[in-house]
Amino acid sequence: MSQNVTPMNPGSPVPPKKKMSGGIIALIVGAALLFLGILTVIIIAVAVRSSFQSTGPTYTGSEGYIAVLHIEGTITSAAPSSSLLSGESSYDQKFLLSTVDDLITDTSNKAIMLYIDTPGGEVYATDELYLKLQDYKETTGRPIYSYCASMAASGGYYLAAISDKILMNRNCMTGSIGVTAGTYIDISGFLEKQGIKTTSIYVGKNKTMGSYFEGFTDEQKEIYTTILQETYDQFVQIVADGRGMTVADVEVLADGRIYSPKQAVANGLVDEIMTYEDAQARMLSDNGLTDATPYIDYVPSTNTGLAALFGVFSDLKKSDLDSYLEHLKMPVDGPAYYYEGMGY
Repeated sequence: MSQNVTPMNPGSPVPPKKKMSGGIIALIVGAALLFLGILTVIIIAVAVRSSFQSTGPTYTGSEGYIAVLHIEGTITSAAPSSSLLSGESSYDQKFLLSTVDDLITDTSNKAIMLYIDTPGGEVYATDELYLKLQDYKETTGRPIYSYCASMAASGGYYLAAISDKILMNRNCMTGSIGVTAGTYIDISGFLEKQGIKTTSIYVGKNKTMGSYFEGFTDEQKEIYTTILQETYDQFVQIVADGRGMTVADVEVLADGRIYSPKQAVANGLVDEIMTYEDAQARMLSDNGLTDATPYIDYVPSTNTGLAALFGVFSDLKKSDLDSYLEHLKMPVDGPAYYYEGMGY
């Protein structure tokens, strides 16, 4: 059945446009306010995090001072993370090395207290800082004490071993004397089920060992193990030297396990269990210093820029597989003195 449609007279008035409903307007306004609210929170967070800009105050007293170096977060030679809300490590290797160099030449400095709260990190970065602290002790003859807060595992304990005395919170975990290359993932079976084929082009039968796309051979496992054995032996020697133990005694303890504070004291890995305030008092009394000698905290700068502001939303683009692989990945590259347990 046909319908007759009367064409609109060119002279007829244009029908009024439909007005947007109040509900839609409210929805748009609400979304805009929510966005502004989130943006405001992010900007405030940027301002707060950027406000921590201490690079070591200038001492003006006459009694000398003790420098507190904070070894917190994952030990890495990479530049500090500028991620805004990720909670990633603010550990700053360059800052710590530079600070120790400055302390060596500062005659007002009387000692160093390492405040350690870390699961460890890169073999390279850990040993680099250890050697710098060793240089401080040998050049100045001044003492280094360590206070272990909630975690001083693996690379954290490696650094503590340079100390004249290791003092520990009663809830701290330590030990994990060992080395890891992380967890390597073989997703070749998954790809095969999805009908995905990969082709690696290389020369040298072990060139691609550790690739996601093929499993390890026995020979490749042996290659990695021999490399890690060298860094393990280095760790054991560091502990033996620092704690006045034999290598054989340390090897009995160095199976990668963690120790409670009481276990650590019983095994000679730690000197005493106490609060941080008591540790500060002990360091003063042990070294003939008085309460007139202040502790000065050295904290690296936190530089947060616009890249971090927009980086907050980067995780939204990740696939489920990307997120899973990232979750399993070590927070540092290469061999690590790192404790992977308890959510670290």
